[in-house]
Amino acid sequence: MVKKVKKYVPRFVLIWIRTQIERYKFAKAYLYDFRKNIKFSSAIRYDDTQLKLVSTIIRNYHVVEKGLTMPETRLGFGKDRINILCDDIILYIKKYGLDNDQIHHAIGVLLEYDHLHRQNNFILSDNIQSKINKLKQQIPVVEPTPQLIKTRNEYFKSVKSDFKEFSNSRASIRNFSTEEISVDKILNALELARNTPSACNRQTSRPYVYNNKEEIKEILQVQGGNRGFGHLANKLLIVTADLSVYNSVAERNQAFIDGGMYAMNVLYSLHHNEIAACILNCSHTPEKDKKLRKLCNIKESEVFIAMIACGIPPEKFNVAISKRHSLSAIVTVN
Repeated sequence: MVKKVKKYVPRFVLIWIRTQIERYKFAKAYLYDFRKNIKFSSAIRYDDTQLKLVSTIIRNYHVVEKGLTMPETRLGFGKDRINILCDDIILYIKKYGLDNDQIHHAIGVLLEYDHLHRQNNFILSDNIQSKINKLKQQIPVVEPTPQLIKTRNEYFKSVKSDFKEFSNSRASIRNFSTEEISVDKILNALELARNTPSACNRQTSRPYVYNNKEEIKEILQVQGGNRGFGHLANKLLIVTADLSVYNSVAERNQAFIDGGMYAMNVLYSLHHNEIAACILNCSHTPEKDKKLRKLCNIKESEVFIAMIACGIPPEKFNVAISKRHSLSAIVTVN
């Protein structure tokens, strides 16, 4: 019956019908996604589950870690963030107890923050100092967790080692020297990253290389997550993924999956080529997306995946610890 109908219905009508059906499928799928995000996202409420609360604490202590590793750490930085972090840790302990490595680490970061300011005779506000002291009393065994100090040679010494050592040696760097990186060296890294797998080998990822310092500065100002170090970037990479290569509603998120794998491979490739890098998120509002798309000359069919600030590190620099969850905390074996 369907074949007979197709035989007598004009092709443009069949295309129109198929288009409407696909649009309905997309609308239904995105409504499904919308409901899940509204139900589970910590943007709506961040303290009603243990996972949401600890993840919020991790996000905030990592901001403090980054502040402690800046080329020029500004004393008294992040006081609003410190206040919120202290309150959330106190709330977590009250609701769920102390048996969590991430909570111990968060307190250690706060103690490091306190230690830095004591060393420099900088007096924190009474409110912040009182909260840090309260946490210190609750877990007296926790020590300050100083961020890692690396030399350039130490940081790159494992770039030709076995994969375990190589992978563990890579970290985000937020301190770059004035040394120039040749475009050819960047292209060598991108050549290596071409081996990234993608759904049905459709290779959606598109890297953009920015070389002009003023253009880089303008882009990073709009991105907004690089304060304190972005101005030192020698090159900027933007990774996008083209939606045009996907052909079903089931693949509506595949661009971000393929693009994310590609971005990670680029980070490994840069490290292999002894280029320091810091990946920057492209979780944009529609307004910022439009502004950056125009500024960066990105096609409408492409979605932003990540930005990567690149440079050659100085002879000595700090690296954020960025504590990872234990394997037992994240793995499910069925």
